[in-house]
Amino acid sequence: MNNSVSIAPLSKKEMKDLVISYFFYETDYGLAIIASTPKGICYIGFGEKEPMTVSLKKNYPKADFREQKAGMHELALGFIKNEKVPELTLHISGTDFQLGVWRALLQIPAGKLSSYQAVANAVNNPKAVRAVGSAIGDNPVSYIIPCHRVIRSDGGLGGYFWGLDIKKKMIEKEAEKVKISV
Repeated sequence: MNNSVSIAPLSKKEMKDLVISYFFYETDYGLAIIASTPKGICYIGFGEKEPMTVSLKKNYPKADFREQKAGMHELALGFIKNEKVPELTLHISGTDFQLGVWRALLQIPAGKLSSYQAVANAVNNPKAVRAVGSAIGDNPVSYIIPCHRVIRSDGGLGGYFWGLDIKKKMIEKEAEKVKISV
């Protein structure tokens, strides 16, 4: 369980005058975009600048975007580096179902894996495996909401928006970190 991360739902009213600061950072998983509102982290992606920027702007089409560093970005970057981070707030929009799935993902410990079925069970909707998969795929805060820790029931990696190579690297690095800290 990760008690240092909380979700503050982003309301439709807040979306009207939303200002998002974003910047690009190097990580163990390649280039990352980290974006935030004044209330919390709202987006993290990995890969190349242009596709990440397009994806960010697609998620928040009415926002005013500013390419600039923000203090919250450093907290998120520390989290990605597996450093101890004080409370980190995520300020994200989603349906009640999506928010429930994302909160369930926050309960999967680093170095552990879960299945789409287990997540469906965790949100008390065991028949909603496909809907859970869609909610996981819509996760706007990659890594911090650990969608990379969810694999298929047959042990296959499943999908990952930022690419299976990045997902595999994240899983391996977390497993390595858990072994070292035991």
